[in-house]
Amino acid sequence: MTGVLSALVVMAAVVVLAHIVRVDFDTMKVRNRAVLVLLALYGLWTALNGFQSLATDIGAGVLLFMIALVMWLVGAMGAGDVKLYAVLGMFIGFAHLGLYVILLVIVSVVFVVFLRISARMQGSGQIVSRMRDFNSSGKAPYAVPMGLAAIPAIVVRAFT
Repeated sequence: MTGVLSALVVMAAVVVLAHIVRVDFDTMKVRNRAVLVLLALYGLWTALNGFQSLATDIGAGVLLFMIALVMWLVGAMGAGDVKLYAVLGMFIGFAHLGLYVILLVIVSVVFVVFLRISARMQGSGQIVSRMRDFNSSGKAPYAVPMGLAAIPAIVVRAFT
């Protein structure tokens, strides 16, 4: 029964993370409430798994938080992204940070390529139009690649 509940919590976390990605894409904001829901889901998930990796999960969260905090201090990242990174680090865990980094590089490259291509695309689809907005403003929604890379890393961790 604990395994089923654990799987349901992970699926809920994936849904919340997908919501965070969508909202960040649309508004360039990561809402505190969504990050707190994700943190609560992590707490429930780790409790269901007997707090086995809590210390290393917190370590991964602190590591990603510190990296993001430096980026925030130099004005390269928003505060919501910094808070999200801490929770993502906890959900991903130290053992899966390597997978996350590889996925983050791949997703980021694809995002940047699409950003460049969208500037030259004809048409006015919602996604293309939004990508043009990012291009013209010089700002990007960091939670989009962070979340898209984190989802498979979290799923791999939870189900292997």
